[in-house]
Amino acid sequence: MIAGHYAAAFLPAAHKARGPFWLFLLASQIPEFLWLLFAIAGIEPTLPASILDATFDSIVVDMRFSHNLVPALFQAIITGVVVAIVFRSAVTALWSAALVVIHVLCDYVVGFSHQIMWYSSPSIGLNSYKTMPYVAIGIELVFAWICLGYFYWKRKEDLPWSNRQWMILTVAFSAGILAWMPAARIPIRHWLGL
Repeated sequence: MIAGHYAAAFLPAAHKARGPFWLFLLASQIPEFLWLLFAIAGIEPTLPASILDATFDSIVVDMRFSHNLVPALFQAIITGVVVAIVFRSAVTALWSAALVVIHVLCDYVVGFSHQIMWYSSPSIGLNSYKTMPYVAIGIELVFAWICLGYFYWKRKEDLPWSNRQWMILTVAFSAGILAWMPAARIPIRHWLGL
């Protein structure tokens, strides 16, 4: 899952959880930020080296520290503790920790293969990006719509945006997710004619 993770940030917002919305957006992407940091550092190498050459078929990812279950639980605990200290709110800390876990659980359905701990441990991910990338993108889209729709349903009485702005946000999420459709099997470099 790529853009769909951001939609999960609307879940605590639907329940009027204390804390800035940017915090929930950040918490929903912590495993992704760690993966990028670890990939750049060579700890979790990713091939091909250029995103222009990557397809869901061709990408080889090593996410043992950023996306496997046990490391993700540690990330969630650390996130929760840091948020509790900074924002002095147990509810905000629990939501932030939950968003880290939600990120990884979503990736087990829509994403690459992940394991419990290391590569020798049992795989718990469906590896749907490799086996059925178009279906995976569709599932991500539905997940985002559910999160956004749940927020809208819970907060429609005090919705901070007009219906038009809300539709623009929903279309932007949809476009961000569907933009990966062409690159699921054919590299972006080909589409750009490079």
